Amino acid sequence: MRMEKGLKALERAVALVAVGFMLAIMLVVTADVAMRYLFNSPFAWAYDLIALYLMAGVFYFVLSDAHRENAHVGIDILHARMGPRARRAADLVTAGVSLVMFSLIVYIGAERAWENFANDEVLAGNIPWPMWLSAIIVPIGSAFLVLRLALQFVRNLFGPAAAKAPVSATEGITHRHAEELAQ
Repeated sequence: MRMEKGLKALERAVALVAVGFMLAIMLVVTADVAMRYLFNSPFAWAYDLIALYLMAGVFYFVLSDAHRENAHVGIDILHARMGPRARRAADLVTAGVSLVMFSLIVYIGAERAWENFANDEVLAGNIPWPMWLSAIIVPIGSAFLVLRLALQFVRNLFGPAAAKAPVSATEGITHRHAEELAQ
């Protein structure tokens, strides 16, 4: 329970960073468009900043929080019709396979970021953007998802029987928010 609360707090903090990145994207694009059309002087660095750092952060820094909130797009037709034991088994397999895959993403991504850092790799262009800073976003964001999946896997393996699955994503969101308000 304490681990769940701690991980949730970390996920929310990283998701807030992603929100800040999204705000930065909107501000940079707006300013770039204004500079381009009003003064014929666009920012040469805007595309690189957004593509290398900000978009990657927006995507990877919300992965775990979105998974916890069940906000990813999913097909739950079969899952909703399964019995508790079959649902638990399916959740166990899904969490296990995802755990292995995202652990590999963390490992390979961290290795790549380290190589970029060790070789002092930069993007060729007007501004020599450090590549390791862009590459490290992938393993950091994925590491939070690995922790979430490990917790989910252990909970499905040793925890109480799985609860009834929501019939639709909307019902799940409504039910979850009702539970949060009750606490």
